[in-house]
Amino acid sequence: MEITLTEFDTGRSTTFPSLPEEINVECGTRFASYDIMNIGEIKVPLGEELTRFSWNFTLFGTKRQIKRDKGFVNPYIISENDPKAFQEWLSYLRNSNIKCRLTVTDTPINHNVYLESYSMRYAGGYGDYECDISFVHAKELSVSTENKEGENSKKAETPDENKRIEKPQAQNYVVKQGDCLWDIAQIELGNGNRYTEIAELNGISNPNVISVGQTLLLPEK
Repeated sequence: MEITLTEFDTGRSTTFPSLPEEINVECGTRFASYDIMNIGEIKVPLGEELTRFSWNFTLFGTKRQIKRDKGFVNPYIISENDPKAFQEWLSYLRNSNIKCRLTVTDTPINHNVYLESYSMRYAGGYGDYECDISFVHAKELSVSTENKEGENSKKAETPDENKRIEKPQAQNYVVKQGDCLWDIAQIELGNGNRYTEIAELNGISNPNVISVGQTLLLPEK
């Protein structure tokens, strides 16, 4: 399992150096947790309010030895084995409102997010830092305006509009950059929890793995 954070525009990415015991997912006044040590049960948040993801982790200090021959490689892309540089990157993401992609393998978490807050505490003689971090879901905003012309057009429905209503409910969807099954289900079907139906309908064994340009068959609304 890996927790990866990628800048949406630049593609710069890093993998968090340590895994938490759980990731808290907050939606409205309800909470769900992903048990990292035992992922047999996974809960997906419900509701339309902004979803928040938070957990705590350890930033390994500069005094720890990195043994590349045994596979222990510090994953910081900003500056290897430097918690200070990692903290500066987090500060940049938060202060500049940089949209990122948060991905947690083996869970449905694969969302566009903004860094909401973080805190760090010095811990031990190796220069380690204990960190708390929180992200908020970066939902796309849509603004609609109505005027008299729009109202008139709604009243005068054309035969083409009637035909469109009679079309079969099942539709195709072409995957775009930044899409995930949960977002597609939320936007197209009005319920993010139906991502499992999309995966089953299209024979997708891992809901976290879809490709740009892939055509998906959507279930009926």
